[in-house]
Formats: sequence, structure tokens, C-alpha cells
Amino acid sequence: DYAEAYHNRGIAYYSRAEFDRSIEDYTRAIQLHPTSAETHNNLGMSYDEKGQFNDAITNFTKAIELNPDYAEAYHNRGTVYEENGDYERAVADYSNAIELRPDDPRTYCNRGGTYINKKNYELAIKDFDKAINLSQDNSEPHYMRGIAYYAKGEHEFANANFNKAIELRPNDARAYNGRGLTHRWNGDFDSAIADYNQAIQLNPDLAEAYCNRGEAWLHLGEWEKAKSDLMIAEEKRIDIVASFRNEYESVEDFEQKNNLKLPEDIAEMLTPQALSIRENEGWEATHELASDPEIVKSLERAEADVKAGRMKRWSDVRQDD
Repeated sequence: DYAEAYHNRGIAYYSRAEFDRSIEDYTRAIQLHPTSAETHNNLGMSYDEKGQFNDAITNFTKAIELNPDYAEAYHNRGTVYEENGDYERAVADYSNAIELRPDDPRTYCNRGGTYINKKNYELAIKDFDKAINLSQDNSEPHYMRGIAYYAKGEHEFANANFNKAIELRPNDARAYNGRGLTHRWNGDFDSAIADYNQAIQLNPDLAEAYCNRGEAWLHLGEWEKAKSDLMIAEEKRIDIVASFRNEYESVEDFEQKNNLKLPEDIAEMLTPQALSIRENEGWEATHELASDPEIVKSLERAEADVKAGRMKRWSDVRQDD
């Protein structure tokens, strides 16, 4: 049975993260056996890994058409909807998956995460409670429940959940970062920084930890350390101004509440217009170098293409390297 052979080899390629090859094999399997819901589901998973979300949804939908009781296909389609910000459809798909397979803690955890995105924290916590009851030793629902409690402003409960997540999975950088937030909220900046340090040690690419540590350094008046962390966070595509304004209305608000005076360069970094100014500096320098009017016109067309998403700035290209 060549359809089965292609399907099985596609599984092997997927497990090795060779998604182009898995897509080729699943596609060949479907050509030979077009009514296999499992192969459509697996093909959707490969497309999802490549960021081809429309193709992923098409295949998950086909899998559901072929097998309306296919809980995994509902779950997988829900994850794609969630990844793309379509939270209503994500919740609907997760709910269908739960109805068909009520003992899977992953789906409760994922639906809970979607409820967090919808700012429905009570429903999120209920889903994490259910996931924990189904899987006592799974750190993920404890971590996610900590996020929900933190978003609700219940920092003691958040801290307890982050502690449990760390106990169950000591190498989870996100849990240290989350616990650092609860320490910072309680004014314990030294403990917060210790947790951010641990998060960064475990995952040097965790951009949020640099931003959070930078803000903690601000409260301690450690200006150079704060500036360094905030610059790293910004390079890693964190909106440091938006993060700062989650807690303070402005630089002046921070200074008044903490009886501190920010250095001018850091104050500028945390001012809303500063980001757009820095983004424009590269274009302004390029215009200064271009004396030929035709080159200037070309640059203006290129800038329009960047804004439309048809091409990338140099700074964005460097981020992709």
C-alpha cells in the first residue's frame, strides 16, 4: 500500500522537522487515498509548522469533513485560529474537541490560553483547573494559571502557581520570568532580578525577560544595566514603550511615583514618539546620501513598499539573519 508508505514516511520527516518533505509525502498519500482524515490532519500540521496557515486550515477542515468525530483535527485547527488571533473560532474548535475527547488536558490548557487572550480570566482559570486535575504533574497548566491570576491582579495566587510550575519543570524560563513579575509587583526588585537572570540563563532568547529586568533596574537606579536590557529587548522586537506604559502613564508618572529622575537618554527610549523616530533614522540617513532626484523617488517608492509589507527594512533583515 503506497499510500500508507508515503503517510508513514511523512510522519518520519515531520518528526525530523523536514516539513517540505513531509508535505510532499502526505500530498502523494492523499493523491492515492484522498479519503484519509489522518493524512489530511498530518498535512495540516506540516503546513502549520511552515506558517502556511490557510493551507493548514484547509486540510484540518477536510479531515473534519471526512471524520466529524476527529477531536485532534478540531484541536489542531483551533491552534491555528488562535495563532492568527481568531479567538472565537479557536474557542469553538477547542470546545468541540473537548466534547469529543473530554480527558485531554492539552485542549483545556489551550482553550484557557485563548480565554486569557480574550481577557476572560475566570473561564481561563476553570480550564487550567480542569487540565491540572487531568494531569497533576504537568507544569504547563500551572504556569498558564499563574499568568491568568497575574492578569487578574491576584499576585499571591500567581506566585504560587509559578512556584509549582518551577517545581515540576525547573528549566522552564517562562515560569521564572512570570515569578519575577510577581516579585516586582510586590516591590522585591532583587528577587525579581534573580528570577529574570535565571530565565535569561535558561533561554537567552526570551525577550520579555530582558524587558522586565530592564524595568526592574530602573526602579533600582541602575541606569546602564537598565538601558542595556531595554536595548536588547527592543532589538528582539519587544515594544518597550508599550511595556513601560502597562504600569506607568508616562516617564513623568514613573518619576513621581518612584521619586527618581530618569537619565535623558532612557527617558527618550521610553517616550512613545521615540520608537518611530529611531525607525525613521535609517531612511533619513539614506535620503541624505542620495543627491540624485531619481534615486530619491526610488527610495520613496521603496519606503512605501516597506509600509505595505512588500519588502523589509535593513534592520528587519538583520533580525532575520
